[in-house]
Amino acid sequence: MEENRKIGSFAIAMIYVGSIIGAGFASGREIWQYFGVFGKMGIIGLLLAGCLFIIFGIMLVYIGRKINSNDMGKVILPFENKTAASALGYVLAVVIFVPLVTMSAAGGAFVSQQFGIHRAIGGLAIVVMVIFTVLGNFERISKVFNWLMPILVFVVAGGSFYIILFHTPNSSMDYTAKPSPLAPKWYLSALVYLAYNFIGTIPMMSKAGMQGYSTKTVIRGAALGGFILFVMAFSLNLALAKDPMFADSLDLPMLGMVGRVSYAFNFIYSIVLFFAIYSAATSTFYGVTTKIKEGKYKNYIIVALAIIGFFLGLAGFRRIVAIVFPIIGIIGFLIIFMIIINFFRVYKGHGTKFKE
Repeated sequence: MEENRKIGSFAIAMIYVGSIIGAGFASGREIWQYFGVFGKMGIIGLLLAGCLFIIFGIMLVYIGRKINSNDMGKVILPFENKTAASALGYVLAVVIFVPLVTMSAAGGAFVSQQFGIHRAIGGLAIVVMVIFTVLGNFERISKVFNWLMPILVFVVAGGSFYIILFHTPNSSMDYTAKPSPLAPKWYLSALVYLAYNFIGTIPMMSKAGMQGYSTKTVIRGAALGGFILFVMAFSLNLALAKDPMFADSLDLPMLGMVGRVSYAFNFIYSIVLFFAIYSAATSTFYGVTTKIKEGKYKNYIIVALAIIGFFLGLAGFRRIVAIVFPIIGIIGFLIIFMIIINFFRVYKGHGTKFKE
């Protein structure tokens, strides 16, 4: 395994996209829940979130490159203390374990809505794929994302524009959806969305910063990834706004809307959605595994944690998106605040060594 293989800007952008474009994103559930429900103000929220994704993505790859580490505690902590950094890293590992649970739930929601079979089958398939990929470490994940993400981006954006052009609303256009009770305002919703998604990108993006050809390469890659995410989110929002009542009624609204327009496109989109679920689960679970000590039992622990995530995911996808994600987002505010401080600290030439 070539753990020191260098990667370019495009690969870094695809890693960034792959860290976020999971079930909630590709299915439109998150975009609708945190932006679409606010109508025109939701578009402003999208612009805010898009700009911040670019800025904070750049901060992450820069910190990872300068301190030469993707340890979550070291990347986040704005002062040098090995014990505190280690403790924070373990806390974050617990927090980002939740996205694996979410993606397992999303896999279940997918097979239930699309094929009418039991949710457990989809969740188990996602978990098995994640285990296989993560056991190959960052090298395998990077290779998979490099060829998979461009396909996902093309189909998700293509599906959105297809709906915008050809979808005819079948339900009331006067329908007013309710925002999450933990993110009732458009600006708060945008920040919560950024915060809970950003936490899961920390280990992958800081590692990408380490593996990039140069500092300019990693900065360009993070900026490109953030911009692609914004364009995709914006197109999804416009597509779902074509029929707000219908979009609000489904766990996976894009899948339902594409199915109204074209059976063939629905089939293609369903495959892409499944792999989007897999990609987000893989990137976040990789972060969890970075806190597992090397040894003969590491792989067994990885498998055991993934299975636990599968069982927790049986709780259901929509409930997790509306309630659990905002809670993680609130934690994310503090994490982002510390990363901002650490970025300027590292930029000034500090933070390259950690002391006891």
